[in-house]
Amino acid sequence: MLRICRELLKGFPSITLEYFLDNCLYVESEGNPMNRQTSTKQEILDAALYLFHLKGYHATSIRDIANKAKVNPANIAYYFKNKQGLLEYCFMFYLEKYIAVLERNVVMLEQKGPQQCLVDLVTDILEFQREYFLAARFIYGESALDTNLNREIHSTYFMKEKYYFQHLLDEGIKTRVFQSVSVPLYLLQLKSLLTAPVLHPNYATEVLYVFPQEAYYMNRFADEVKRFIEQTLFHPDHDQAKLFSRPELFTGV
Repeated sequence: MLRICRELLKGFPSITLEYFLDNCLYVESEGNPMNRQTSTKQEILDAALYLFHLKGYHATSIRDIANKAKVNPANIAYYFKNKQGLLEYCFMFYLEKYIAVLERNVVMLEQKGPQQCLVDLVTDILEFQREYFLAARFIYGESALDTNLNREIHSTYFMKEKYYFQHLLDEGIKTRVFQSVSVPLYLLQLKSLLTAPVLHPNYATEVLYVFPQEAYYMNRFADEVKRFIEQTLFHPDHDQAKLFSRPELFTGV
């Protein structure tokens, strides 16, 4: 144990081994000793996402994150090794949950049918992005950069995303409940709509006076996305072409 602690402290010469053992390692005689570890890890993650969003990844230091999370920098080294490791974990944290949202909807395709499945998927994605708003904004903004990490993310998580959407659209086109469309181009349009609230929040709030972090506005936006899908994708002759109520046009008030 002492050898491992010394290895962890190599990058932090100002932290003594005694201080690390007294303040950074947690041993609990009763209950689950993982509770505080999980809490500390989540606090670091929350602080990192907030600061990455506020200042940018490169302008944020390990000490900034530690101060925001009210933890010792050694905790970050323990859980994530370094700032790059923390960045990678931020991506994994968000995208693993996002892919789970896709999976649990697409698995119901045979039971619900393509139209209802797509409507429910759109609703769940927008609600998920609202719940993890800072993470979504940072991840989608950062994923536009040309880096090795982003290439790995696109070849894994976003390829999974494409697979689930394409499977759903192909099934709808094959069964003639969807119109025949170019699947790649339609996915690009749909993806642009779904990510608009998190990619352009300042424009939404400062210019349009709508607030994508609030459930009311995100629900209204979801209705407009569903309207777009109904008008551009649902086959007009299919019996289930009207799957949701038509709200008034979204005016932001």
